Amino acid sequence: MKTEILIYGLAQGVTENWREDLLACFPNNRLALENIERVKTATSAQGFHSFRVATYDGSAPNFAKAVNV
Repeated sequence: MKTEILIYGLAQGVTENWREDLLACFPNNRLALENIERVKTATSAQGFHSFRVATYDGSAPNFAKAVNV
């Protein structure tokens, strides 16, 4: 699977990070930076804030590594 770009954001009035919404998902290609800015601009106009951009390569998450108990 090719790497994808995921953009998350918080809706207007929301401050808890665990409540972020997935706003967009698209392939990581030469248009990725332009697409990220377009999504941020469009969703900012709708009240979204605190954006997070992540990549996903199709591999399963390693929860043991992510959680430090």
